[in-house]
Parts: sequence; structure tokens; C-alpha cells
Amino acid sequence: MRKAGRHVTLTFFRYEGFSARLWGMRQMAEMQRPLSRVEGLRCFKLLGTGGGTGYGFWPDFGAYALLGSWDSAVDADRFHREHPAHRAWKARAAEVYTLHMAPGLSRGAWSGVNPFEPQLEAPAGAPLAVLTRATIKPGYLPRFWRQVAVVARSLQGREGLMFTKGMGELPWVTQATFSVWRSQQDMMAFAYGRSAPHAAAAQRTRNANGFSEELYARFAVLGTEGSWLGSDPLRHAASVPAPAAPAAFS
Repeated sequence: MRKAGRHVTLTFFRYEGFSARLWGMRQMAEMQRPLSRVEGLRCFKLLGTGGGTGYGFWPDFGAYALLGSWDSAVDADRFHREHPAHRAWKARAAEVYTLHMAPGLSRGAWSGVNPFEPQLEAPAGAPLAVLTRATIKPGYLPRFWRQVAVVARSLQGREGLMFTKGMGELPWVTQATFSVWRSQQDMMAFAYGRSAPHAAAAQRTRNANGFSEELYARFAVLGTEGSWLGSDPLRHAASVPAPAAPAAFS
């Protein structure tokens, strides 16, 4: 990763059929060099995703993701409209779903740097996205994965949860969770409410020194493109245009 960016996109690609899935898997390696030369793309991560509800032990070999941290929304839009890499993904994938986001609170590191530069005050009515990621030390892996099932069950049917998917660079070792909430209140109720399993699991891992690297970030969702499993998961959210002038938020 390089310097932090002011505009963030997260794109999910869903593939159907063996050949398309195999092609999607190969892009995790083959797109590294082309993406490193994209104008305005400060940092990026190519990610696999979790199976089942998104947090299964086995990967979802039909779904992959691209996280991008950009100089500006203009650079991100140009990539999604014109770049051959994105065109190739769209041509092969059954579905492509992109979230455009404004980074807010961000603490910790990913590959040694914090890739998100806080920029915008959260617009009124904007859904709140949360990204957590960590590298788990090998000796802690069995205990970590025993906790994942509990957290995954606690997400099912959660009030205010609009979209969620587990991701990772390296299966079982470098893990990330991504969720979009109707409001900050809904997210806080899940993260810090009574018996909050996610926060408890993370704290137990920290207490055991089970992470070698950790990052937590929040974003205001400014807009979406495409569909996931036949629809836009945020279709019932308020329409929020990107503000013209930036101001810090947390």
C-alpha cells in the first residue's frame, strides 16, 4: 500500500461457473501490477471473501473484492467507467457491486500504513460502513476461528444491518469484516450493546496478543453502483449526494 486516499471504493465481483470462478481467482495475482499503475489510486487490496453468510471457515470461491483508496471521486469514477481492468471484471462477472464512501474515523494499520484519510462530515441520512481487519498470529488461529461462528450468528437478522461480507487477503490468516448500517445508532447497538460478541471476541484476541496488525475504519456511504444477489442492498437507504466541500468527521 501507498499513501492514504480521500475517496474509498469497495467493489464486489460475483462469478458463476467453473471457468469464470477460476478466472476471478487468478485476478488476485494478475491484477496487482495493472492496478499499481492506475492514476489516482493511492492504495488497493484485492481480496477473497468468506463462504456461507460471509464469515464461513471456507472461502467463497465465487466472490472477490477490490478495495481502493483514491485521490478523488473523479479518479475513482474514471477507473470504473474506462479502465480495461474494470471492463474485464464486468465482462466476466455475473454481478458487480460498488460502494463509494467517504473515510472518517480510521485507526491502526494495514500493511504498515493507514490507507484512509478522513475527509467528510457524515451527510445526514447516509448509511454508515465499518471495516475491521487484522492479521492473526498463527498460534492464535484455532481460538480465533472458534469465535467467528458466534459473531456471524449474532449478525443474522440484526436490526439496521443492510449489507455485510467477510473478506481477506490470505485465507484464515489476514481477515477483514465489512458491514453497512442504516445508522450509527444501529451499528453502536451491535458493537457495544449488551453481550456484544464482536467487541468481546476482538478484546479477547487483543488480551491474548493474537493480532500482529489491526485496523478499524468507518465511512459514510455516498452512493452505490450495480447489484448484489439481484438487487442493491442499500436500495432503501436515503439518497446521499457527495458533499462539495470536505470536513473531518469521526
